[in-house]
Amino acid sequence: MIGTARMASASTKQLLRSSEVITTMVVFPAALLAILALYPNLRWQSPAGTVPLIDFWVTGMGVLAVALGNGHAFLATIANYKAGGVLQRLSVTPISSAQLILGEVIPRTVMGMLTMIAFFAVGRALGAHIRLEPGIVVVVPVIVMVTITGLSVAFAIAGLTRSPQNANALDSSISFPLYLFTGAMFPLAAFPGWLETVARFIPYAGLITTVRGMVIEGRPLTDFGSELAIAAAWMVLLLLATARAYRFVK
Repeated sequence: MIGTARMASASTKQLLRSSEVITTMVVFPAALLAILALYPNLRWQSPAGTVPLIDFWVTGMGVLAVALGNGHAFLATIANYKAGGVLQRLSVTPISSAQLILGEVIPRTVMGMLTMIAFFAVGRALGAHIRLEPGIVVVVPVIVMVTITGLSVAFAIAGLTRSPQNANALDSSISFPLYLFTGAMFPLAAFPGWLETVARFIPYAGLITTVRGMVIEGRPLTDFGSELAIAAAWMVLLLLATARAYRFVK
């Protein structure tokens, strides 16, 4: 417990000093919101109905901004840990790989929650129909799942690749399809029937649907049992992959 707390404290200090984190978790979301504000009257039309673009993108892109933005900045750090021999040096200390992972995840999960809430608040100020009454606190567990999933992907990529350059290349190739097929940018109902079904099983798709239903439609968390079950299964699989792929020694 003490080792985990120390790792979390060190990770928090590093997080606050990182220009990459500031860029991906603050500058990018702010720029995205500014662009969305230019299209207040644009709407998506799909078999599921009509929805304002800003409502759709603030919720969908907000989730991915936290998951992929945090994960991308995080990947640079842990890939360099591996390539620079930091893991080998840590292997002779009392810190275990589990404590390292947990110590890195805790502060980034907190930052992910704060970023998401701020993203929604600014989005609402720009015209999105976001519900931010006190009951919105129930979305916090979903944001935690989003953050842990993104960080688990980063750990797995860093563990499976041999250099930071290869890690960044693999991260980019995985990230781009998520914007297209998770419902973050385009309604799943607009896809062919078979693709809509498949897309519901892609990481983040169910979490985006859940967040969107809660903060726009005001639906309770219990309405999204199947989406959360799929997301939880992905989270467990990715954590297992992380434990296997990202180790102090090979």
